[in-house]
Amino acid sequence: MKTRTEHGRESGDGTSADLPRYQQIANELIGKIASGRYRVGGLLPTEMELCDEYGISRSTVREALRRVRDAGLISRRRRTGTKVIAQTPPAVYRQPTNSIGDLLQYADETQIEILSEKRVICDAPLAALLECREGHAWLRLNSLRTVPDDPRPICMTTAYVDAGLPDIDKHLETVDGPISAMIERTYGIRIARIEQSIQAIRLTKRLAKLLRADVGSPALQATRRYYRSDDTLIELSSAIHPGDRFTYVTSLVRE
Repeated sequence: MKTRTEHGRESGDGTSADLPRYQQIANELIGKIASGRYRVGGLLPTEMELCDEYGISRSTVREALRRVRDAGLISRRRRTGTKVIAQTPPAVYRQPTNSIGDLLQYADETQIEILSEKRVICDAPLAALLECREGHAWLRLNSLRTVPDDPRPICMTTAYVDAGLPDIDKHLETVDGPISAMIERTYGIRIARIEQSIQAIRLTKRLAKLLRADVGSPALQATRRYYRSDDTLIELSSAIHPGDRFTYVTSLVRE
């Protein structure tokens, strides 16, 4: 006979006696996806349905789903549910980034100049970009980042920060490193996940003037979304780097 507890282990004759409960649930979900019970393109049960099915808390369900997502089998979006995207885990590559400071490789050696700060209220397009409801307030911050002894900026950044954070405007006035690190330090909010996309663009006349570069010259636009542990967006930043002033280096380790 085997017994289960939410924070303990599966005991008795089970082979997963040493695994935490969330990993047991993750393994069961992975097995059900592999067997076809949950088909590719379909949705998993909701968090509350999984809570009821397994008799566990929502935090345990979320950690289990995070493990399944990290295995490359599901994608999660607010309001649309948890979608199965693969039946078996693909070959996994891990980016060994241990902190937000590691991701923003240039932050400690550079200086920031605030160009403008404005409180904005989300209309429909901005609400879609920031994954929030219409009418929600954000602070939009435009800034230039430079390195010592070089007048040419290495990037121009537009950042959106949740205006609901107490006195956030005052804290942004003195920020000199990553905004996300300041949020963690000041508000005790853990940045649980960062999504990043990088694309090649050409500089417009306005951007070229700000960055002291040639109009139409190549640049890299790096967009990062910072999420709390409950998957709500707390910050979005979009940094535009002239192509000859920035190299993004990533080390990939095959697991």
